[in-house]
Amino acid sequence: MENRPGARPTGTKKSQKLKRPPTIKSMHLMALPLLVLLIKLVIMSNTPSFGWLGADGESYIGGVYGLVDQGYFSDKPSLSYWPAGYPIIIWLLTKITSTQAIWLLFFVQSAFFSAATYYFMKQVCKTKLASIHHLISIVLLFNPTLSLSSLVVGYESPIASCMLIIAGLILKSLILEEKSEILPQIIGVGFFSALATFMQPRWILTSTIIAVAWTLMQKSKKIQVFILVGVTGLMLIAPASLIQRNIESIGKAVVSTNLGVTMQLGAGPSTSGGYQHTGANVPCETQTHDVAPSDSQLVKCVLTWYLNNPLKLTPLIIKKSFFFWSPWSGPLSNGTSARNPWLNIAPTKAIAEGSVSGYNLVYGKMGKAISFTWVLVLLTLLFVGFFWLKSLGALYSNFAWIVFLPILVSWVVSIGTIGDNRFRIPTMPLSLFLQVAGFYAIQKKLFKKAPIKK
Repeated sequence: MENRPGARPTGTKKSQKLKRPPTIKSMHLMALPLLVLLIKLVIMSNTPSFGWLGADGESYIGGVYGLVDQGYFSDKPSLSYWPAGYPIIIWLLTKITSTQAIWLLFFVQSAFFSAATYYFMKQVCKTKLASIHHLISIVLLFNPTLSLSSLVVGYESPIASCMLIIAGLILKSLILEEKSEILPQIIGVGFFSALATFMQPRWILTSTIIAVAWTLMQKSKKIQVFILVGVTGLMLIAPASLIQRNIESIGKAVVSTNLGVTMQLGAGPSTSGGYQHTGANVPCETQTHDVAPSDSQLVKCVLTWYLNNPLKLTPLIIKKSFFFWSPWSGPLSNGTSARNPWLNIAPTKAIAEGSVSGYNLVYGKMGKAISFTWVLVLLTLLFVGFFWLKSLGALYSNFAWIVFLPILVSWVVSIGTIGDNRFRIPTMPLSLFLQVAGFYAIQKKLFKKAPIKK
């Protein structure tokens, strides 16, 4: 029973493989995040426009111009097609400085990521995982794609930071001996869930599942109600505000209007399931044939097609899953991450562009084998880390679920829409954490004869 989200702490085992070290001082934990922030400031000062546009960067910037010209209820099409939350945040930054808003955006995103990493690691260091906190910090802060995404115009990095803080807040609540002190964590999780949902409304599903899982981990019915109502109530303020904005600006009670189009790209009799759609579209006829189907109608049409074509669904699930976990570069890369700053210095790209033989090496059988093996290794480490944490006792089992569920939800959402490796960036801190835990567990198993004890 202790290996499910609803497991309740039943005490800890006397023998533990990981020993809790003395309290680690905050300044010690803060040093690496601050160093990385300083490095990013140097990168910004040596980069045109201080950073890079993301996959939808032009659309977000266009939305900001609409907000600057027309105000909060601007009817700029990009503000309703894409969720308006992220452009609204940039627009608010223009109120501080209109000429250096992009610099301020990248600084805020970078500082937010460093602060979130610090807070997450501070909570981890209160557990028996403290002995590997250096390795976790280094992997989180120096992963090129994750860390450099804070210098990109896109929602991925801020949501990744929100997920770190949410996981840290819930871990703190699980450690608390006096559960009556849990209110600040409830408010914090609700606030950062709302912020993530404001930037990307599909986080409604992620936030709800996290709230339900956290609720099931509590003994007290009163606290269960506080968590469920508090977190979901605060979180739902974000999509409600976007709907209200769109009612005023375009006369439609919608959060955004691109879900159906995205789902349609990933469905069809002969498409691969990725962003590059091939073959015929899923049929979607309206009563008025000269009017294009609405976003909600497209969603219904795609879901109906999946139900009517179950044999085509399984291959698409496999392909989209692989695309979601695919490498950032190389022959098996698939997604909308062509503007990933890491690709500017990625060795595979340099080798492929250096010569014909280099291109053949990267995109030939050898490159495909290495890319496929890389994905299998990452997934293996992820699941080993998850199950290893679950084996350490109720506290760690509950935390393993809190970290794993957002990754799983993002994976499922990618299957329901398009297979895209960019979609995993918001939950990368959590997947990297589990992969480091998996690496540690395997390393202990291989190089020490004694088995890992609970």
